[in-house]
Amino acid sequence: MSSNQQQLLACLHTGQTVDIQRSNGRIHQAVITQINNETKSVTVEWQEKNEGKGKEVDLDAILSLNPNLFTAVTNPSNGAVDHDANNNNSDHYTNGGTVSHPNRRTKQQGAGAATDSDTSRKQTQPPVVVAASRPAVVPTAAAQVNPDVSPQKQQPPVTAAQQAQIDSNKSKVVKEIERIAANREQRRIKQDERRQKLSEVDQSIPAWEFQAMVSEYRQQLDVKLLAMNEPQKDLKICVCVRKRPITKKELSKKDIDVLTIPNKELVIVHLPKVKVDLTKYIDNQKFRFDYGFHETCNNELVYHFTAQPLVHSLFQGNNPLVFAYGQTGSGKTYTMGGDLSQRDVDFSKGIYALTANDIFRHLNKSQNKGQFDVYCTFFEIYCTKVFDLFNEKKRLRVLEDHKNLVQVVGKKEEQVESVEDVMTLIRRGMSVRTSGTTSANENSSRSHAVFQITLKKKNTTKEYGKISLIDLAGSERGRDTQTSDKTTLMEGAQINKSLLTLKECIRSLGRNAEHVPFRGSTLTKVLRDSFIGERSKVCMIAMVSPGNSDAEHTLNTLRYADRVKELNVDELKQRGGGNLPGQAMGGHDDMGQVIDEEDEMDDDDDIDDLAGMNINNNNQVNVPTSRFGGQPSNIPKLQQQQPASNKRPAGQNKKSDASRKFEEAIARSQEIEDLTLESHNELIDDLPQIVANHQSLLDLSTNMNYDRDEYAKQLINLIDSQQQHLTELRNKALQMREAVAYEDLCAKGLSSK
Repeated sequence: MSSNQQQLLACLHTGQTVDIQRSNGRIHQAVITQINNETKSVTVEWQEKNEGKGKEVDLDAILSLNPNLFTAVTNPSNGAVDHDANNNNSDHYTNGGTVSHPNRRTKQQGAGAATDSDTSRKQTQPPVVVAASRPAVVPTAAAQVNPDVSPQKQQPPVTAAQQAQIDSNKSKVVKEIERIAANREQRRIKQDERRQKLSEVDQSIPAWEFQAMVSEYRQQLDVKLLAMNEPQKDLKICVCVRKRPITKKELSKKDIDVLTIPNKELVIVHLPKVKVDLTKYIDNQKFRFDYGFHETCNNELVYHFTAQPLVHSLFQGNNPLVFAYGQTGSGKTYTMGGDLSQRDVDFSKGIYALTANDIFRHLNKSQNKGQFDVYCTFFEIYCTKVFDLFNEKKRLRVLEDHKNLVQVVGKKEEQVESVEDVMTLIRRGMSVRTSGTTSANENSSRSHAVFQITLKKKNTTKEYGKISLIDLAGSERGRDTQTSDKTTLMEGAQINKSLLTLKECIRSLGRNAEHVPFRGSTLTKVLRDSFIGERSKVCMIAMVSPGNSDAEHTLNTLRYADRVKELNVDELKQRGGGNLPGQAMGGHDDMGQVIDEEDEMDDDDDIDDLAGMNINNNNQVNVPTSRFGGQPSNIPKLQQQQPASNKRPAGQNKKSDASRKFEEAIARSQEIEDLTLESHNELIDDLPQIVANHQSLLDLSTNMNYDRDEYAKQLINLIDSQQQHLTELRNKALQMREAVAYEDLCAKGLSSK
């Protein structure tokens, strides 16, 4: 408060009588009851119709109506208001009368009313103060004309000085009304702009309203896309998300883009929803990861931040791991292998080829030149079986040696000397990889493709370092395949089992846990070396589809990736948040993913399923003693391996039980299948020796005086030995048939749910 205002307030005191102006324009006297120095106002009270009333009046209003009280401080030259005596006599009433207004046709009189001549005289005078009484309620009061007054006696226009005086005399109520009116005008302008934007939206799309909401939300974001000049992060577990562009097929189906990556760490999913009252809104789910790649990013940019930092780790003697995870059709094979959609397939832009190119670039450096040999292996994991893509899909076996190291027995290693050699091998392996047709993708990868580049010291066979590049199988759920075929159901069960085990292994690696559950699936057995060691590094590329029809799959992928990384609140605070809009178009925002109770139950289901499938980790198969095998004694016991208590709904319990039975039946049948195939391979390997034994025994008969009794004895012994092996193989084959039959029964029970 200025010194001049302090001097003005000093001229006033409690109990002093001053003139005030009411909101209706009437001026009367009131008594000061309080002086407010902070708000530069005074509180006054007066009696009206035997009722006590009061209000708060600004200092400027007191100064304009009571200039005689401030003669010691102000003068006419420095801005004081000098009221004319005639105006005071004409407009100032202390007996409760009213002031006539030029726009009113009726005139009111109070107690002790004036004469008709006085009233007529008052009407003809220019009411400057009266016109200023309610400018906010009637903004054009000064311009309105009273039909009862002649044109020569109408009110003159208000000057700038008079308008300034009018603004200073406004009460707080009038100012609040003006503020509300201004806000209303701003809202109307914004609504007009919104209508204009909606008119530009293609309303032929069924979800065009949601598309408009998403577009408006994106305009509020502070967009800063990831660029090549950004620094690389040295992380033990790196989790990235890549958004693919919306396809022509999705556009033809009038699908909309509901995924936004505004910066290098944030991913937002816009879920279209409808309230109970049919109000449409979008629910914005936010996730944070190490890197976020928008739809315009190419494979070179993705490789620069994902696999390239791990190549340095390879030359330090480590076994890094890079894998692409996501829904079928989200772009995993495109990211890892290259563009397969063209007639001339281009593998040079995939992470496989880019990694090989970077490795040979490092080998040409002076410190590495002539130090290493480079070998490549390429195999696929279909269900629990491993096939060599370099050797006509020969079946491989995954075993542990005496040092508890996992070995892929029989795999073919190809030595390469250049990037062109690697490209040739990739093309050869991709041409024979297993694929299938689902409702989500006509050419869906139904197996995990594992491409490994190994460094070995010159003239040695010991591995120095190995980088594994994996294109995982599609992660769609069983109900999305739209089939009850047992093979497809079995594929889905094994894919989900391996993905769950992979997640648990990575989480154990991130927590530096002593135990890593790599024995849970064949995939993690093969990758055991990548999870062991303090310097192990893993990079996950989560591929997501932008369409609204795939929103649920996208959320599942992002939640899987988030649980792999397990970002906590403290880490989020350390990273900091960008400038994000708050609640937009009726949606609500939650930092991090929203996991409701149902999602937690689903995750528990996965853990339970994994535990159920690994109950018999020490694989012991009971070979039936009967010659004909009979019913395997271990198969019916699967029906008894159920949890003791379950709090889920009855329908969900039945579905969970059927799924668990089916998965356990698959595990047991594949266990028996492996043993049967192993016995059959042993028989085939022994056949040359068996033939040689028979041939040598038969050669004895060429002698004219050979011992016939000895010949018959050796032949019987040879046949008995072979019959024992054949009987064991036959019993295993019978047990395998019955296990497969039980598997079919469980599959029918699952498909009927």
